[in-house]
Amino acid sequence: MLAKSLFILVAAKAAFSAVVPTSFILVGDSTTANGTTPNSGGWGNGFCGSEITGNIASLVAGTPCINTAKNGATTGSFVADGFWDISLEAMWMELAKGRRTLVTIQFGHNDMKIAPPESMGANLTEMVKQVRGLGAEPVLVTSLTRRSFNADGTIADTLGPWADQTILIAQQQGTHLLDLHAASIQYVEAIGPDAAHRLNRLPDDDTHLNVNGTTVFGRMVADLMDASFPGELPIISNPKLSSEIENGIPAF
Repeated sequence: MLAKSLFILVAAKAAFSAVVPTSFILVGDSTTANGTTPNSGGWGNGFCGSEITGNIASLVAGTPCINTAKNGATTGSFVADGFWDISLEAMWMELAKGRRTLVTIQFGHNDMKIAPPESMGANLTEMVKQVRGLGAEPVLVTSLTRRSFNADGTIADTLGPWADQTILIAQQQGTHLLDLHAASIQYVEAIGPDAAHRLNRLPDDDTHLNVNGTTVFGRMVADLMDASFPGELPIISNPKLSSEIENGIPAF
């Protein structure tokens, strides 16, 4: 029995040490961005952890998680307004510390208002190349769904073509892909409109998230990330919330 316990302890230590020191940089629009008030923002706080969410996090304590996402941003304006330079600087700083640096990139909500999916795709391709040029790892993320429903309880999806374009670029560039769009649609359709709207920043805001929303979708991103990089990342588990998401059960 003692020998078995020692084997388990050694194996656990080996698994822990196999996780390379990792940093995360989040790039995107308001559905990724951290809000500055309790009921304002995207999934970033629920992924990185924040006092706003009661320090509920999806990452091991002390893991650098730098959210450079910007409200209202498109793939074009994010670069033109200088926020991409801020993101690149954050990547460089983490890489200089010898840390594996993963960069999530999620757009679509605002790109769809001004240009066809292919325009966003061209910008995503350039972003991926620049991230790799620094030595960081791009992770493309499809758009978080809006929680707008048809009469039959299905999502009134307008983001599909932009999500599809993100998937296409991930395939073309050979990047990791988190299909948050599909996963979030599946979940909110399963829990239904009433429960889905309890995640809204405001009652009539089907796009942005309150504290409960950022907790749920931050966890969803973490679970998708963990599945894409099994056993490689400093992601902590939340079995209850993950089970509720997987089984379409309202968490709040």
